[in-house]
Amino acid sequence: MYKIAFRYARNQYDAEDIVSEVFLTYFRKERTFESEEHRKAWLIKVTINEAKTLLSGRRYDEEINEEIVGGEDRGDDTDEAIDLKTAIARLPEHQREVITLFYLQDLSIVQIAEILEKNKNTVAVTLARARENLKAFLTV
Repeated sequence: MYKIAFRYARNQYDAEDIVSEVFLTYFRKERTFESEEHRKAWLIKVTINEAKTLLSGRRYDEEINEEIVGGEDRGDDTDEAIDLKTAIARLPEHQREVITLFYLQDLSIVQIAEILEKNKNTVAVTLARARENLKAFLTV
């Protein structure tokens, strides 16, 4: 959850606030989940929604955050990794969101569609367009 919040907030303090709000929401009301997968999907969805709520109206500069892809700084940034980070940061938010959930959270298209409340075909098309954009950004 923290990694997702951090990718939206792009700073530690807001990410921590987002995660705190998610846990408050989780514990305020008793919930039953069909499975651990369902619980995970719910937590991801609430994290994304909380991040969007907290950050709505804020405008961040377009500076690339070194932690946008991997969470915490691991100190192993090669030129290719930096180029990938830059390319991902250039994607429109909806494409960046799908790429992040698919590759970094290892979620399926069906799971992403459920979390984002979108049709699975829409998610698949968004993922394909994001890949095309990344390829174009990286070959320039």
